[in-house]
Amino acid sequence: MNDQFLKMDLKEPLSVLHDKVRDVLSLELSAEHLEKFEQYTLLLLQRNEQMNLTAITDPAEIVIKHYLDSLVFVKWIMHYYPNGQIVIADLGTGAGFPGIPIKILLPQIKVVLVDALAKRIHFLQEVCDSLGLKVETCHARAEDIGRSKAYRQRFDITVARAVAELPVLLEYATPLLKVGGRFIAAKGIDPENEITLAKNALRILNCEVEHVEKYSLAEGADNRSLIIVKKILNTPAQYPRQAGKPKKTPLSNHPAEMIKND
Repeated sequence: MNDQFLKMDLKEPLSVLHDKVRDVLSLELSAEHLEKFEQYTLLLLQRNEQMNLTAITDPAEIVIKHYLDSLVFVKWIMHYYPNGQIVIADLGTGAGFPGIPIKILLPQIKVVLVDALAKRIHFLQEVCDSLGLKVETCHARAEDIGRSKAYRQRFDITVARAVAELPVLLEYATPLLKVGGRFIAAKGIDPENEITLAKNALRILNCEVEHVEKYSLAEGADNRSLIIVKKILNTPAQYPRQAGKPKKTPLSNHPAEMIKND
């Protein structure tokens, strides 16, 4: 790691992260947690000069917009699965959000980081090796692993902070879930509009919205929301469709139809 990053003082941003996690989420970060977030930040900023990992490069913003926003998922993971003996897939994880922050705080869970770009997978492997995290990485599109016997219906929880609309994310995420599992999607200020748009997808994919959590990461910050979806029955065998189709022709645009469950 070059001198520019070795000399970077992250004490203040990490102190803010510690206090925000305590105040917003009622969770406590240990010195070990903070050390891992420090290492993560330094690696993220260094590798970001070589590849496009994040547009957010100010450590003060990274700890709020990436780390704190990722750790909001932990509250609900612990709510639904307090013993932590679960398997989670992070779809379109990019630079590792929310999967790596979740794993830092909940090391007992199994996490699979899914991304379609090989260079990001290499970065994620480097981070996990440096932080001593046992995490599985998967270089694939979500549509492809959703049809794979190795991954379909394997997961207790799927998560995403991706910018795709909810009907698209549902087609990516729900085939991977066990029946009774949950998909948690980070969204913006208007989750009701997303849910309305997703009504047809929810019906076709045999799932339902279980809870919507609205929150703000900091004073003056944009409001955020988590949409929590529960899988009720098996996903019909024809979903997810071939790569690219969920985004090109979202299920929100499809008429209701009779479908066969697998």
